[in-house]
Amino acid sequence: MAETDEFGQPEAGNGQGLTIEGRYVIDLDHKLADFVNCPAYHVKDTVSPTAEIVALAPPALLPPQASAAVIAKIRAPNLLPVRSFSDAAGSLWILCDAPPGTALIDGGNWTETSVIERVIVPIAGILHAYNEAGVTHRAIRPDNVFDSGGRTAVCLGPAITAPPAYFQPDRFEPLTSAICEPAARGGGTIADDVFALGALAVWLLGGCVPYRDDVPGSRLEERFQKGSFAVLAGHLSLSQDVASLLATMLSDDPVARPSPRDLLNAADHKGYVVRRTPVATAPIVLGAVRVRTARALAWYAARYRKEFASLLVRGVIERWMSYELGMTQAAGRLALLAKDATLAEDGTLASSATLMEIISIIDPAMPLCWTGIWFWPDAIGQLLTVSLAGKSAASIDPSTAVFELIRSSRLDKFALVTTIPMQTAACAVVQKAARQVAVETLSDIDRLPYALNPYLPCLSPRCQNDRLIATWALLQWLNTAQDMEASGATALLDRHMAIFMAVAALRSRLVETYSDLAISKNSWSLDLALLARVQHLYMTGPLKGVGRKLLPHLTPELKRWRSRSTRTARGEQLALAASEGDLGLMQKILADPLVARKDQAAYAAARQQESKLQAERDHLDHTDTDVPSSMRNEMIRLATAVGVVCAIGSLCAEIVL
Repeated sequence: MAETDEFGQPEAGNGQGLTIEGRYVIDLDHKLADFVNCPAYHVKDTVSPTAEIVALAPPALLPPQASAAVIAKIRAPNLLPVRSFSDAAGSLWILCDAPPGTALIDGGNWTETSVIERVIVPIAGILHAYNEAGVTHRAIRPDNVFDSGGRTAVCLGPAITAPPAYFQPDRFEPLTSAICEPAARGGGTIADDVFALGALAVWLLGGCVPYRDDVPGSRLEERFQKGSFAVLAGHLSLSQDVASLLATMLSDDPVARPSPRDLLNAADHKGYVVRRTPVATAPIVLGAVRVRTARALAWYAARYRKEFASLLVRGVIERWMSYELGMTQAAGRLALLAKDATLAEDGTLASSATLMEIISIIDPAMPLCWTGIWFWPDAIGQLLTVSLAGKSAASIDPSTAVFELIRSSRLDKFALVTTIPMQTAACAVVQKAARQVAVETLSDIDRLPYALNPYLPCLSPRCQNDRLIATWALLQWLNTAQDMEASGATALLDRHMAIFMAVAALRSRLVETYSDLAISKNSWSLDLALLARVQHLYMTGPLKGVGRKLLPHLTPELKRWRSRSTRTARGEQLALAASEGDLGLMQKILADPLVARKDQAAYAAARQQESKLQAERDHLDHTDTDVPSSMRNEMIRLATAVGVVCAIGSLCAEIVL
């Protein structure tokens, strides 16, 4: 971030470093190896020069969640503390202590006792603090847990270096999260963190086998059929007490998992009771799969839609759930839906909304399923972010799915059937954000990620790598960037920049509605109007660079002035205002309604006078003058004589001179 003399920034920066909070100097030329999949830089603490600190720079497409500021303030024993969570430099920086020891992913020898005392209990204490704060960690995995050796407890790394659960391998995620693509997992619940902790313990007791080559989704079917504990830990030789403990932590039913408080005494507590999930004696067959549990039925319903629809409309699903699983109430609700269900030509349910509701009735702890995409409502912002960047792994465009959900109010329907309270609240947040930024057509959906996450940088391809998270930082970038205009550009800004500024102003309550600052499209003149307003709202001071970039492209606006003298005067005034960086004055010069009306009135009067003179000339051209022939001849003779005299005089003058 280079300083300019046109307007200030809260933090100092130069070509070598960036200072945060007046004491932490980030060496931008000293990049470290990625820390927990996040770009990292060396930091010097001017107050405590011996402290080892790393600065983390989350990429633009992978910002931390909206509650990151709250998470950054959490302090607990054995938790790597966040020293600074700052966007004061115009982009987001996360500063934390360098981790003690090495990451667990490097391997080691672990016994049941050491896993419980050094891993499960210490991290349970951290999760208890998170639970009390109403947030989750969602990044418990071997490369984010550090061991300094001996008998000391491990240290858990930060939770805000990426979107929740984005880098979690499937084996460390419960089924309700693992079936979603990484961007669609969301913050989840503290029970999901308990599952991840149990999976970490199983991995340690299994000999720390490398998992980097795991194929995403490769073991999901086996886990749905046999249960996660059986698949992940079935090969281990465990004591009865530890087996019971891990079986509860790895339960596929989130309600059956112990709370962090329960795990605080895991070393002394014996006899954890595993709550059994109802299993059908007689399975129901979908395609070639024999289904025995409600959760498996919900998942396979989306995979075998034609077979499932056939069984549903014939009442087979309803009877099976009632007789085999004892889910009579849910079976009754399914029967009502089945009566109104219609089938498409391919034999599947014609309505995505119907399938979504059916899956939620079968297992209300499952994520939302729409047109084959599984996702949690609180992950919609991140899902759209990667989708708009063309990075989504989904077979169907998530943007279309989310838009359909919002416009049809099906999110409200999901909020009524899910048993996950945080997701009920998330549905309301998404619907409110969609109203605030006026998502009325599919093309408006790119506004929603900015409205849902204040830590999402401007995603314009031109400045994405700069991770600009503040409007003033984007203005400074526009003011100082060189050769930023693409060949044949029709505007200074692009759509992402305009949306970013409008949403930021709305969030800061500088405008009352999104439309107060939004523009219909990007053009040089409309960009000037937007930037002039933003310059005024944020009181940035002169923007000379922006003025210089806009000036050459405003000629068409000057041509609207009909008076040449007015046009010349306005052009000179515009050039002066641009050199001074006063965008508001530039806009006023181009769009002065009073002078514009006078100019148009004068132009109209001139055109009227022109029309009158033209009419008189046409009249004279067609008027037959009654002149006698003798007089006409005399006039011709006189004119000829005068012409000869003039010619002789002109010749004489030329000879003399």
